Amino acid sequence: MRKKKRSFEDTRKWYRYQFFGNATVTAVKENVVFSTTIANISLSGIGLYSPVPIGTGKKVEIKVSFINRHGKVKEDVTTGVIDWQTKFKKNYLLGIIFDEELNTTNQPNLIEHLIWLINTYNWPQPYKDKRIATL
Repeated sequence: MRKKKRSFEDTRKWYRYQFFGNATVTAVKENVVFSTTIANISLSGIGLYSPVPIGTGKKVEIKVSFINRHGKVKEDVTTGVIDWQTKFKKNYLLGIIFDEELNTTNQPNLIEHLIWLINTYNWPQPYKDKRIATL
């Protein structure tokens, strides 16, 4: 008897946005630094490409670097936990859940850039559950 395959259900409450930039990930307890590339970002997490495995469940600090609309390199820092990691060819894909949602107080450059991207490219507002948009 074949087991019926369950369909994927996306339970995320935030939209993910394609995002060009790099992230320096530091494993807090080990004080090891990893250079990664950003795949996507939401207000509650980030998807990264890494050339080496970092490890599921690790507490990390993430320094996000990107070029803003004026051509200047900007950076913001946040913390989180690696929720999942999988090997893809010669790289690793990983998802990090932030300890707290991105906000204008702690990540002003990143929020400003996301607001600009959302408004410029007419991307959906961050809330998937149709709450009043904050951006």
